[in-house]
Parts: sequence; structure tokens; C-alpha cells
Amino acid sequence: MTAGEKRKFSRNMQFEVSSRAIGVACFKLLGAILGPCAVVLMLSIGAYLHFHGNGHAGYALAATPLMGARLSGLDWRTASDREVSRVMNRHRGDERGHSMRGFGPRRKRNEVAPGLTSYRDGWYYDSFTVAAGAAFPVVNSFATAQGAGGKTLAQTNLTGQGGQLPQGQTILIRSIRIYISNTTVPADFQNILSNVSVEFKVNNTPIYQTVPGWFPAGYGAITTAVANVGTVPAGTAPVVSTTNGMPMQTAAYELKFPYSLESGLNFTVIWTPQTAFNMVAAAATNPLGVGTTIVVFLEGEKQQIVVS
Repeated sequence: MTAGEKRKFSRNMQFEVSSRAIGVACFKLLGAILGPCAVVLMLSIGAYLHFHGNGHAGYALAATPLMGARLSGLDWRTASDREVSRVMNRHRGDERGHSMRGFGPRRKRNEVAPGLTSYRDGWYYDSFTVAAGAAFPVVNSFATAQGAGGKTLAQTNLTGQGGQLPQGQTILIRSIRIYISNTTVPADFQNILSNVSVEFKVNNTPIYQTVPGWFPAGYGAITTAVANVGTVPAGTAPVVSTTNGMPMQTAAYELKFPYSLESGLNFTVIWTPQTAFNMVAAAATNPLGVGTTIVVFLEGEKQQIVVS
């Protein structure tokens, strides 16, 4: 190694030693500066979360220790979806092994646990009959429960005391159906559609007010053929089949804003003849009056407590 190379090597070694010393000094100085700043920053964040996070009960979860902090101290208003997801996944564990309804293990067959509530398509219905020749009365549908007043399951499925849903049951009403018997003669049918009002009331407050034709039945019988067998009797003998709307399940009025009806609330569907009229008599008329039977359906999503 020449003298020049030795001098160059010596200078390089001195520069490396100096650089290393400067780096070590900078790291020490950085630690001395950032340490107190980090403590002040953490205390500020903790105070902010304490006064702004816990003040809102709607954003607080159970006070479960997590990574040195409490979930109740987190401010969910400003957290991103990813941050919330990470916290919940760390708290709950692997989601694939848990039920969609809560933190318990996923159920395989009987998805409804005892003591909980179940949801399903459901409906409540009630019916009344007006005889031929009788004056059309004011009627409160759903006022009489099954088993009272001679009503069976064929007339109503409302149980309990009547005028209220059974305890532990609610229904989100998505449609109301009104069925008027297919054997109702045209004159009676027209009087019912034109002169009778229908009101759905909850706690004596009108929720819907309309006429029967506004809520089509969506079901009923259809007369597809008429035949004369033997000698036709004197005079005319018409066969009549009427219906409130098309007899198909989808031909019903669907509420744009479903109405939630809970147990313990008084409700009724009131039929009021705004203009009084009598049903067609069962004699000396053509066609003969046969009266009518009217059924009201409140249908939607029924919720009820499952009994173990």
C-alpha cells in the first residue's frame, strides 16, 4: 500500500467513526425529545376519548379491556369501517364460528333458541257476516278473539282478549286485504264499495282511512262455466260471481311505508255505512239476496317470543 493509499484509508476510517458517533448522539437526542412528547400526546388522546367518547351511550360497548384500553373509551363516530372491524374481530374472535345474531356459537339445525323471538311471514284476519235484507251495520273487526262469540279459526286467528295482539307478538304490516264474498249480489257489492268507509285505528287514532275497494283481496273464487241442465225455469236465473280485485296473491296493495303494530296496543278496523242501506232481500228479487261475508287481513312479518 502506497503512502497516498494509506492516507486515504485513514481519512475514510476517521469519517466512519465520526459518522457513527454522530448517529448515536442523534438517536439519544431523539429519544430524549420524543419520549415526553409521546407521553403528552397519549394523555391528550386519552382525555379526548374520555370526555367525548363516554358521553355518548349509543357509541359505547361493554367495558372490556383491549390492548390496554376500554372499548367504551373508543369514539365510533370518527372510526373508519376498517378500524371498527378490526376491533370487533379481535373482541369476538373468528366470525365464521359464530351465529349471525350474536356472539354465541353458530347453530346448525334449530336456528331459533328458546326464549328468543322468531320472524316469519304472518297475518291476522277477522271476518263478519251481514244477512240478506239486513241493514249494513257498524262493525269493529278484530274486537272479538277466537273462542268468543262463537268465532272459530275459520272466522279469525286473533287469540287473547281481542282488540290487541297477544302478548309477545308484533307484526310489521306490509299490506291490508279486504275480501268480500264472491256470492254477494252486484247491488250489495256496489253499495259496500260506494257507501261504506274503512278505518284502521290504533289507540283510537286513524292510521288508514279509505273505502273497501282500495285494498283488493288478492284471492277468491272464479266462475269459469255456466250450463243449463234440463228445462230452464221460468224467468231468468243468472249466475253471479263477484270479487274485490283480481284473485291472485300479488294483486294486493303493498304499503310503501310498513306499519309496526305491537302487542298491548288497542287496534281495530271499523266499517261504517256513511250512507245507510239494506242488503238485498232473499225473496221477491232477482237475483235473490244472499247477504255477504267480509274478511280483513293484516299481513306482513310476524314476530313472536318462542316458548321453549
